[in-house]
Amino acid sequence: MDDDALLLAVIDGGSFRAAAAASGLDPSRVSRRIAALEDRLGVKLLNRTTRASAPTEAGARYAEGVRRLSEARAALLAEVTGGQDRPRGRLRVTAPADFGTRFVAPVLSRMSDRYPELSVDLTLGSGFADLLAEGIDVAVRIGRLSDSALTARRIGQSHRALVGVPELAMKVHTPGDLAAIPFISYRPGLTEMPVACELDGRRYEVRMPSRLGVNSMSAVRAMVLEGRGAHLGPAWAFDEDIARGRLVRLLPQAHFDAFPIYAVWPPTPFQPAAPRTFVADIAEALKAAGLT
Repeated sequence: MDDDALLLAVIDGGSFRAAAAASGLDPSRVSRRIAALEDRLGVKLLNRTTRASAPTEAGARYAEGVRRLSEARAALLAEVTGGQDRPRGRLRVTAPADFGTRFVAPVLSRMSDRYPELSVDLTLGSGFADLLAEGIDVAVRIGRLSDSALTARRIGQSHRALVGVPELAMKVHTPGDLAAIPFISYRPGLTEMPVACELDGRRYEVRMPSRLGVNSMSAVRAMVLEGRGAHLGPAWAFDEDIARGRLVRLLPQAHFDAFPIYAVWPPTPFQPAAPRTFVADIAEALKAAGLT
């Protein structure tokens, strides 16, 4: 076991004693080798106590880099030797909360069933995670991407609809009518929401007043169903309500720009089997759901 692997054993086991048991070395020998590694790197990797050890910020980043290099090397070896390249180890994915619950979680559940050697961590939230700092293998992001060093693949698109209760729809006949309709925003803090659409060959831009903002699609849907305002959001979030007549599309003939859906991951010359399989599977799932 080299020094990098020994560091991972200490972090995963939580102590030098656990790493010693895993490596077959004496705890004092483990401690000396980690100290030598820290000297070579010129940074402190572990915070030590008499009973446990935890990585410093630099140690956590170094350990994550070591893991990624190890996974990339395993993927490379499987490719060049023709070996069996099956998802294994731990797959860490992040996605927007409601979208992830509906589309990402089922894909990961099926992967877990198919690959017994695979463990899955799914983090749901509306914020953009720092993939490298948090050790994320793949992030699913909706909307246009900013320039970054991450690798991205477009896996679908989220079609949008402007929805409201039937009583509200009776007040909207032209795009200009939207300026008098209250809007529920997915971004808290807005006082008005710009809404653009194309109708009969013309492009319209209207600002709708917004006094309610919440970064949860489930909460937005509940407010829309209560008749508190309209919302321009992902059609998949409201399709059942529309089918049952609880909500209707405002300006149903208008076209609203769709948002692209991406899978993004840290750059690596050889993507391991688990994230590579997930990206392919989620793209297929979104295609089957009509999000293309």
